[in-house]
Amino acid sequence: MRAGVPTGQRRLARLMRDALPYAGLVAVVVFFSLASDFFFNLRNFERLVTDSATLMLVAFGMTLVILLGEIDLSVGAVVALLAVILAQIMDAGFSWPLAVLAVLGLGFAIGLLNGVVTVLGDIPSFIVTLGMMAIATGLSFVFTGAISIAIMNEPFLMLFYDARFLGLPVPLWITGAAFTAILVFMMRTVPGRELFAVGANPGAARLSGVPLRRRKITVFAIMGVLVAMAAILSAARLGSGAPASVPALTLDAIAAVIIGGASLFGGRASLVRTLMGAALIAVLNNGMVLMNVNIDAQYLVKGVIILIAVVLERLASGART
Repeated sequence: MRAGVPTGQRRLARLMRDALPYAGLVAVVVFFSLASDFFFNLRNFERLVTDSATLMLVAFGMTLVILLGEIDLSVGAVVALLAVILAQIMDAGFSWPLAVLAVLGLGFAIGLLNGVVTVLGDIPSFIVTLGMMAIATGLSFVFTGAISIAIMNEPFLMLFYDARFLGLPVPLWITGAAFTAILVFMMRTVPGRELFAVGANPGAARLSGVPLRRRKITVFAIMGVLVAMAAILSAARLGSGAPASVPALTLDAIAAVIIGGASLFGGRASLVRTLMGAALIAVLNNGMVLMNVNIDAQYLVKGVIILIAVVLERLASGART
């Protein structure tokens, strides 16, 4: 048992930590419903669900990465780069299915590269993905000359943004399928359950026969595929590929996982609470835009929520902050 924080305080902090994404989501929905005449209506909720798909896909992957005690700072820049490449492929006259497959393959390759360099090079993922962020940002501007590339392919835009299946937007189905697949992987497969052991105690996991290197590389590869899927939906939503098109995505994805109660030291994470955390961030973004809150104040609000989540996590774990 860790010393430092009394047992009663730990239990209360644990309860507050676990309830934060649910209570926070209810609170911001109620607040914006009362504060804005444009928030609580079907049209805005449909737009909210569609626009939040990019964040949720990246947050799901970030959950796996943080579960291992790692971090990926490149996701926002890579989403922008892959959206640019997607737009360029279609602009060159190739079909949208080919463009989508190419981007998925590139996303996988980038994630795999992050994992291989981190694991085989024994370099902190913070440094590796920071470098990838710089590379992806630079390539986005080199490829475009800092000018957005419009996507004129109507079937692509219709399928990945406007289309509905059984009355629900296609991005919601894609997000739901990704959520279900990752949840099953985490909770119902041996490799998925081993991620908790790797994050909690790498040494013990290694002695138990868990292939640490393979698990970490696999998680970064999965992250790359999810980032590619997010880039496809982002490009369809914006109708273009643009450098630096999602500047706050990395922060928002990490915030969603932290608000969901994950430990930045690894070993604990909940995909369900990450989903609620991502929904909370998405509602905050949507509501603050509707209320014309400036971007600096938006960062301030999200920063305060992140700090609250981190403090609760530290208290819940029994360590003094």
